[in-house]
Amino acid sequence: MKDLRRRLEKVRADAREFMLMSQQATDIEKRELFKRLADELAFEALELELIVKKNERANPCDQHEVVEFKPPSQRTRG
Repeated sequence: MKDLRRRLEKVRADAREFMLMSQQATDIEKRELFKRLADELAFEALELELIVKKNERANPCDQHEVVEFKPPSQRTRG
């Protein structure tokens, strides 16, 4: 289970990095690519979190960071 938790934290960190890269990219195509990758990793993190929580005993003190996921239909273009 610790491996899944480490994987979850890694995926969350990667999602944050890709989101940051998308915000800093000057090329529109790269910006969209990094945003799409961030969204896919955020979705993977949500799935992993469900698996981890399902396999662990619930602990009310256990705090998790939430990575925002917006489906393509809710995204705004900047």
